[in-house]
Amino acid sequence: MTHTVGTASPVLTPPPEPPPVRKGPPHTPPPGAALIGGGLAAAGAALLTGVLAAGTLRDVLDRMAGVIALVALSVAVVLGLATALRGLLPRPVRAHAQRLHRAAGAVGIGALLTHIGVKVAGGRVDAGAAALGWGSGDALVGLGTLACHLFLLALATGIWRGTFARRRWIRPFRALHGASYAAWAAALAHGLTAGRPPAPWVVAAYMTSAAAVTATLILRWTRCRT
Repeated sequence: MTHTVGTASPVLTPPPEPPPVRKGPPHTPPPGAALIGGGLAAAGAALLTGVLAAGTLRDVLDRMAGVIALVALSVAVVLGLATALRGLLPRPVRAHAQRLHRAAGAVGIGALLTHIGVKVAGGRVDAGAAALGWGSGDALVGLGTLACHLFLLALATGIWRGTFARRRWIRPFRALHGASYAAWAAALAHGLTAGRPPAPWVVAAYMTSAAAVTATLILRWTRCRT
């Protein structure tokens, strides 16, 4: 009588589950040629509006375009900070804030270009000084040009966010897109000190924007540390 020695079947362990993918607001898809062309056309139209405006429209833009630009870009900074509040705001709210962040940024850049155009056309600043940031002899005007350059850098990195906001490029992306903070501070100093003294309601609008940006930045910083 023979006995067969049975072999124990190996115990199959399930493969480890992949780490959960952290979901956040949707990235901006890479723009196509039509979108880039449309954006450049809109930017050119905003600049030409300031250059060619006359009469009452020119007076209104001379007083208001810079204010609209700074307030809209302050809103964009606040909404951009809000998109990172993962533990506080639900994902649908943050996704909606991301869309509003882009819209406010577009409005702010358009108003900023109109502001530059109307100041150059009115002889308040030379075109070369407005574009390069030096040659005007006024450091406060140079602050405005610096703010414009940094906001355009933030805009460009935001448009190609889906390309750069990856693990390999996330730190350079954050540094470049975070230039909007320095741009906003330079724009605030420029708006309060350059040119004619601002009206009280303009100062109130700037201070409200500053308080909102500062409060949101502190909230994000404290949430990231906990």
